[in-house]
Amino acid sequence: MSSRTRLLAAALGVATLAIACTKVPYTDRKQFNVIPKGTMNAMGKSAYKDELAKATVVGSGDDVDRLHRVGRRIADRADEPDFAWESNLIRSEDINAWCLPGGYIGFYSGILPVLQSEAGMAFVMGHEVGHAIAHHGAERMSEQLGVAGALSLIDLALSGSGKLNKGQHEAVMAAIGLGAQYGIALPFSRAQEKEADVIGIMLMAEAGYPPKESIEIWDRMTKVAGKGPPAFLSDHPANAARQDNLREWMPQARKKYERHKREGEDSLKVIW
Repeated sequence: MSSRTRLLAAALGVATLAIACTKVPYTDRKQFNVIPKGTMNAMGKSAYKDELAKATVVGSGDDVDRLHRVGRRIADRADEPDFAWESNLIRSEDINAWCLPGGYIGFYSGILPVLQSEAGMAFVMGHEVGHAIAHHGAERMSEQLGVAGALSLIDLALSGSGKLNKGQHEAVMAAIGLGAQYGIALPFSRAQEKEADVIGIMLMAEAGYPPKESIEIWDRMTKVAGKGPPAFLSDHPANAARQDNLREWMPQARKKYERHKREGEDSLKVIW
């Protein structure tokens, strides 16, 4: 075994040991994550600065105040003291929102009519924050490092076997790479989306927002976005599948909401 092969094997072994080291909040799923939190937070801060530099940021107004209010409430429940927790409303027709590692949140104004209310905003923000506190970005990077290491080992083995010509070797590696993409990366991403939904519904409930809105918002998303790509080849689950997943977790979310709901506050009032 060459030194390069031994190095790759050792790296994969260390990565495998890390699988049992961390768990995802609320779902308690064991997580494969070898990227330090500080590294991801620094990357998130840098990416956030770049995104805001090329965007039109809304500086003030009722919508900005609501975004900050919801952001504070969700952040209070997220239990990430190392996060910066900063949010900005971006003027854009895009129906999108995100939270980068480190708690850097961006909402596009185009998503507001779909959200309709503060409760709708709370679920989407909880979902995006869910990706961040579950460290999904670091997990995807760790997964890619693992797949790349495994493919390198297979490539080395095939190269040394002498049984395949160059064309056959390239064809086999292409097939293995395609299998890794559709057999690992995409289903894994869909699982992350469903997991972020679970975290989102729990965070919104603990922040005092009625969790039932998490179901209804996907009906509005469906009307706006249409059918989209087949769920099997998409990195996002079908909206109906997301709703089914949320219904399974709804009893737990309702219990949290009953303990934390805000009396006299109509967070379901249609604003946008």
